[in-house]
Amino acid sequence: MTLQQISHRIVQALEKASLKKRRCAWTQHSLGLDPPYTLLNQQKERPGPQIALQNCVTLHSTRLGPAQHWVRGLVPLPGHMATNEVEELRKQLEALQRSHDTLLKSLSDASAPFTHPDTPTFHRQSTREERASHAFADSSTLSGDDTDDEDDSYFVQAEMPSKSFDHEHLREHLKTHDWKEHGREILAPIITDPGTLSKQPHLFHLGPGAPDDRSQYSHFQVYDVGPDGVAELIETSGSLNTMSKATEIWHSIRNIGNNTEKPTVGRITIAREPAPILFGALHLTLNDTFDMDELFKHLVQTEASSAHMHRAFDPDPKHQRTFFFTFEYYTVIGDDCKPMDWQRADKDVNSKSQHLPLSRCGAVVALALYDDKPRQRRNRGRRARGEYGWVQDIWSPWQVLQLETFPDWRATTDTFDSGNRFLNGPEAFLHALLTEYRDARKRYEEIYKRITHLITPPLGFLFNAELRDQRLFEDKTFTWTRRYFYAHQTLGNVNDSIKSMIDSFEDTFTEEVWEGKDKTLWPLFEESPRNDHWKRRLRMLRLQFEREMKELRILQNENNERRHEIENLREQLFSGTSIQESRKSVELSDITVQQGRNIKLLTIVNLFFMPLTFVTSVFGMTNMPPDPEPYWPFAITLAAVCIPFFSLIGFLSTDFGYRIWAKKTKQLWRWLKPKAKPGTDEDEMFEPGPVNRTLSTEEGMRLRMGSQTTAAQVRRERKVDGREKPQSPTADPLDATMKPVHTQLPSPVDDILRRVFQQVAPPGPKASTREYLARLIL
Repeated sequence: MTLQQISHRIVQALEKASLKKRRCAWTQHSLGLDPPYTLLNQQKERPGPQIALQNCVTLHSTRLGPAQHWVRGLVPLPGHMATNEVEELRKQLEALQRSHDTLLKSLSDASAPFTHPDTPTFHRQSTREERASHAFADSSTLSGDDTDDEDDSYFVQAEMPSKSFDHEHLREHLKTHDWKEHGREILAPIITDPGTLSKQPHLFHLGPGAPDDRSQYSHFQVYDVGPDGVAELIETSGSLNTMSKATEIWHSIRNIGNNTEKPTVGRITIAREPAPILFGALHLTLNDTFDMDELFKHLVQTEASSAHMHRAFDPDPKHQRTFFFTFEYYTVIGDDCKPMDWQRADKDVNSKSQHLPLSRCGAVVALALYDDKPRQRRNRGRRARGEYGWVQDIWSPWQVLQLETFPDWRATTDTFDSGNRFLNGPEAFLHALLTEYRDARKRYEEIYKRITHLITPPLGFLFNAELRDQRLFEDKTFTWTRRYFYAHQTLGNVNDSIKSMIDSFEDTFTEEVWEGKDKTLWPLFEESPRNDHWKRRLRMLRLQFEREMKELRILQNENNERRHEIENLREQLFSGTSIQESRKSVELSDITVQQGRNIKLLTIVNLFFMPLTFVTSVFGMTNMPPDPEPYWPFAITLAAVCIPFFSLIGFLSTDFGYRIWAKKTKQLWRWLKPKAKPGTDEDEMFEPGPVNRTLSTEEGMRLRMGSQTTAAQVRRERKVDGREKPQSPTADPLDATMKPVHTQLPSPVDDILRRVFQQVAPPGPKASTREYLARLIL
């Protein structure tokens, strides 16, 4: 936004407030004090941006100067002026002064450069709330002066078509409609058994007690908007009403445009957590206006938040006149709330120490315009499916649907109860859309607060060693690793959802849309006071939307900061646990060494008794001499066995002795190994070894070509009576050596090999195969 546009906004805001100041000026002029002031917009040439800002402040002070002097008592008041009029003037001037100061503050904040979400600036939630209280002007303050000057002709005057449905219409619709996949998923408890629909006398719960259709969680608000733009709530409940909640909701939505007291130009339907039977009722009453199958699809389908606003060239006429936003994000399941069967939610709701009981949320905010004479637009797109499209008039009758499936109690319920007057359907749609963004921010702030409580150490962390050890060393169930992983991934998903919500809004509502210059989305076809007033309303709504986008970006930045903090905590936990495990490994290694020593000692003891056991087994009771005979043969045998055995064991227990034993053992094996027969060529002995990859020998060549014939076999084929066969001068020297290979290769490969060898080394009578292969390698 340029500075000139900001100054122009200030001028327009002050011009709207000038009607009240004219009263003060007229009273001043009638008393003969100061002449009336001249408005800035009466100048023929509009000042520049910097001068406009200064003139706005000066104009404001000059406009309010005399009146303020009267109120404060600096100028004597005339005797016939009543005291209540003075008090009223004082209140009006003070309210205008506050509005002016707030506007200047908001514009100064809006003109400041906005930091990227990746900037490491951390804002606490309390700081954000305090800043929000004074950074932007309140919507009631900004639009309060416009309501006094609004003409009734500015609002939509055409009546919307009327419809009415009864109980049997709903039953027939549930039985005969061709439900799509997502519609069947939502209405599964009802349409799975068609016989039940025919047998039940009442489709809605009757009487006291908890209903079986989840209607106790449903909350509906239905408003009819008249030609004056005021939204009136349709209520069917009362002190003498004994209907169930589902029945009350059905009676409030089954009649559309049938208000006998005054005409109806628009309707607002807000449905929160509808029961399956109420989903069917909405489908019946609104399917002629909206494509409810399409809305159900976006409500159930897992996808990012998106906008479906530019639909003028859609071949379906129902799509051409409807516009909607879809939201998908997450919320903490509220107390005594239960997600629907088709919603993705945490099954373990009671365990809140390791994670949060989250549920997937879905919402649809839709607008329909009943334009009997839409304007035709030519489709100039390169991939256009149709040649023409139809653009709806924003001043036609309208209907807004806000469908929410959030298993919590955090929804804003007073969006349309604030006494606002809605010029047309797009304004009511934008108010519902703004409420949806605010509710999303509230839910994400709750998730951020819960995640912070989940991972942040308690206050006694600095003074309790046990709490510090719990955060530094992991336990057997990996409590903190699981918790950090869950918190990190949850905040990442939240940031992705916030990004999709911001992108959907900013990609849809461009500068052309806010100025009414877009070709297909709510264009303004002419210049008129009515359209100018609508553009001023859009500016105020745009300011509030920009505030919400800024708050969502701040929340996204805070989530990133929290994720970095979780990463640091996770690294510290990993470091502490690694050190603890390394210390345990050292302790276990010490235990292993000690056990090895014990086993060594036990082995030595066993070795000491092994020769004794052998000797005693040899000299059994039957081999021992009689008693008069001496025992010296046993002693000699014992010494002859034990002394060499103990010496050998002692010698092998040293490194030097073990090396000598290994060397002598290999020499013994070579001596015992069978020798080759005399007269056998040494080259004929096949010894397996590594393959020669350089192909410098016949054996390596044969292995590469897949031959199983050895070099010795080739030499035996060449020998005739102990002599080698003579080769012809023109013969290829490789024919004899590669003959077995040629028999296995196809003829093209044989020809290619022969040509290569002939070009590299021309055959000769005295050339050897090894020389040809050496030349080939070089």
